[in-house]
Amino acid sequence: MAMETNDGRRSSRNQIHSIYNYAMGVLWLVLGAFFLLHEKFNINLGMDKVLTTIFGVSAVLYGSFRIYRGYKKNY
Repeated sequence: MAMETNDGRRSSRNQIHSIYNYAMGVLWLVLGAFFLLHEKFNINLGMDKVLTTIFGVSAVLYGSFRIYRGYKKNY
């Protein structure tokens, strides 16, 4: 019986961690898209275009990694 309880906790913990990875991945993707597309919405960030592009691409890649990691935790 104790083994079932422990496995249930691990499974529940993995699901919560997976949902957290999905949420953080989406947040990073949105942030990256904002930095890449801010000029399209006429928003001036007062930053160099190269820096906003580097940060935007980095955020999109990191967000994609977080979503992938959340997906792999489920399977």
